[in-house]
Amino acid sequence: MPHTVDSRIYDDLVAKNPGTKKILAEGDSWFAYPRKYILFGEDANIIDHLGDRDDVVIYNTSNNGDEAVSMLSGNQKFSLIKRLAHNEFDYLLFSGGGNDIVGRFDFDFFIKKNTGNLSWQECIHHERVALKISQIKASYEMLCELTKDYSKNNRIKIITHTYDYIQPMNEGFELFDLIPLGKAWIFPFLMNKKIENPSDQKNIINHLLGEFKKAVLEVSQKYDLFKVVDTQGTVNENEWRNEIHPTSSGFGKIAEKIYEKGILNRPGF
Repeated sequence: MPHTVDSRIYDDLVAKNPGTKKILAEGDSWFAYPRKYILFGEDANIIDHLGDRDDVVIYNTSNNGDEAVSMLSGNQKFSLIKRLAHNEFDYLLFSGGGNDIVGRFDFDFFIKKNTGNLSWQECIHHERVALKISQIKASYEMLCELTKDYSKNNRIKIITHTYDYIQPMNEGFELFDLIPLGKAWIFPFLMNKKIENPSDQKNIINHLLGEFKKAVLEVSQKYDLFKVVDTQGTVNENEWRNEIHPTSSGFGKIAEKIYEKGILNRPGF
């Protein structure tokens, strides 16, 4: 059975599987995206794929739409602290920052209207992007500090990823991959700002994700317990379910990198 569970059966599953790697997963839709038929179908996110392995037990608390900043503040922060203090996890897998960038009231705020023949660089509010990236970076630093202080296991490692180069297109969430229930996340804003060239659209997105990647890598230089698995450039262009979520095979490639370069690449395991 997949070893991905919630709090109701986590302790029981750990007791029945001694020697497994105990993982707390906190994150966004890259850890929680629903399967094609909600409860059935192929693995639909990173945690689904990791949970298929026999050597891990994952307590997954992730939610679609969560932002890094919100996960490290308010009730979500206190819930994370309680879980870290109560259970002796070997790893904290964290997925955050994507929604802070492509969210409805964020992405639109970062781009300027192309009123003339502007370059893609000129279509970005760079100062606003820098402010948001500083928020995300501070959230990751807070994550490290809280984990250092409150984790029951003082040898715990935090592992995160860098997403991948998402594909601007007019494809949002669809139930059963047939029934549209939401608009695309970034494409409508780009078109509304008259940024219609596909190459310019991709360059803007890649730039924003590149700034995010630099920020989390800087955090990893500061904290020994924090590991960044660089997953940008992993998913093929034909492996996207919609503009910001890979297909099952795409998520599988990301999960494989996290497992090989993050979870397995640790002395003592």
